Amino acid sequence: MEEPVTVKLKHPIEFGKDTVIEELTFRRGRLGDLKGVVVQEHIPVDDLIMVAGRLCGQPAAVMAKLDEDDAGEVLALALGFLGRCLTTGMTP
Repeated sequence: MEEPVTVKLKHPIEFGKDTVIEELTFRRGRLGDLKGVVVQEHIPVDDLIMVAGRLCGQPAAVMAKLDEDDAGEVLALALGFLGRCLTTGMTP
């Protein structure tokens, strides 16, 4: 992923008393962003939410509020990062 990638939310997130999040900016991933992720055939949604939140500096509570119209693009970024990390160095 080129860095940073900004996703303008179609449906801004209200979080906290006075905070409205209108966009999320994702940085390039690091190995530490995978801490706690269990590598298996299917990555649990909770792990995808956690990784996406780490990549954009937002808590899982914010990520869980993403509207379905915004979730696809955000999850694609997290899945892309996971895919690059998990396939590096593997041989068929």
